[in-house]
Amino acid sequence: MHPGRLYEAKFFAKNLREQATTAQAIPSIAPSQAIKYFYKTECFCFRPQHFKALEGRDLVVRFIVDPRLPINVDRLTLAYSMYSVPDIREASG
Repeated sequence: MHPGRLYEAKFFAKNLREQATTAQAIPSIAPSQAIKYFYKTECFCFRPQHFKALEGRDLVVRFIVDPRLPINVDRLTLAYSMYSVPDIREASG
């Protein structure tokens, strides 16, 4: 990767349940010192994701790594944990 450029990554997520569910993605970046140099411009983690029963799909994140990233950081790992959350669409209807 070249710091300062816009990149896109796709993560595949699948609902393993036999009923619909809504999940919220929580990101983590390693090493932790790189967090302040990693900027997401678009991310599925910005809002809950609704999945039908057994549905799987690619989820997109677009990001830029700040050119001021310390030179000793030569590798970044972006990961997500998905947690079930109440479906606001159902709660408001």
